[in-house]
Amino acid sequence: MSDPAPVVDITSLIGVESMFSKGARDPWGLRLAGRLADFIVYSESARFTMPIWAAARSSFEGDQTLPTILAQLRSRDNELFAPLMYEISEQRTLNADYLDSAFASFGDWARNSKSNLRRWLEVHTQVQILLGHFALARPRYVFDVDRLRTDPALKKLASAVEVSDKDMLYAFDVFLRYPLYGELAGPGSYFLAHPIRELPKIPTMDVNPGPVPSIALSLSDAVVGMAQSMTLDSYTGFLHEARGILRDRKIHTLKPRSLDTDTIREIASLLGLPPRLKSSGRTFGVVGGLITVGGAWPLLGPAAAVVGGVVSVASALWTGTVGTSVSRMSWLRWALEWDVESQASDAQLSS
Repeated sequence: MSDPAPVVDITSLIGVESMFSKGARDPWGLRLAGRLADFIVYSESARFTMPIWAAARSSFEGDQTLPTILAQLRSRDNELFAPLMYEISEQRTLNADYLDSAFASFGDWARNSKSNLRRWLEVHTQVQILLGHFALARPRYVFDVDRLRTDPALKKLASAVEVSDKDMLYAFDVFLRYPLYGELAGPGSYFLAHPIRELPKIPTMDVNPGPVPSIALSLSDAVVGMAQSMTLDSYTGFLHEARGILRDRKIHTLKPRSLDTDTIREIASLLGLPPRLKSSGRTFGVVGGLITVGGAWPLLGPAAAVVGGVVSVASALWTGTVGTSVSRMSWLRWALEWDVESQASDAQLSS
């Protein structure tokens, strides 16, 4: 029997989406954008957490109710994501014997991560999240955290972090859902959880991290580097394209370090991953920004059909990585290299 489909929480998806908006940005958004890339490329199917008021279930409007990033991903492949529903008719009651220790543990983390916590809360207090279609179906609190409102410890923590009492309760409630969603995901299921759930410690919960999914070619670091120059549409489009290319080649079925360098370079070029200039390219003067098709051309590598006598390659970019458009130029590929090449089976031999 195969393991159940992997799960990503809505909080992570909102964090990734924030990286492409003009408003507040999740402090862990870039890291999540990279992790989500591998999650989507290598998942046969996937699920997303969807806490929902039981009374709203019958009027649930599907993608119109969801964050934009999820609606876009589902529009590109409507069979990829399915909701992992958790219906709530009333808030779950917290065990009074463990509530104080759990809140104290969360408070220890919050005081030492207050900048990140405030930035995360800025994302979740935006109008589209508080009052949008999504908010009509999704409860703000899953647990009865309101009982802490009269606790001096709440006011003390909120004051230390410089946020409101209600925002601190919201963050605590989101944190508390970690074991609940893990239970819903089921044994053996990979759960891509937001760091706000993974970083604080729940005193009554033992976390034994399972092995990270074994994949042949991780795109995570490359996507982190690309995301800041993308729109949400180009990001979700890239994920869809990468999933198609890697799965068409059955790369999702292979083990780590099973691809050779040439294959990885070809895939990197097809996906438009930003490369860097090889030292040999700089030696031959490509760093100057112009390649002249003339007597010096044979020294530069294989012959190529180039329209015109001179090709501009934007010399200002050669100090580090180069643009994605350059990475797709097959005639220039000999002068480029990609960080993902380090994952090749022959990487140690060629380095």
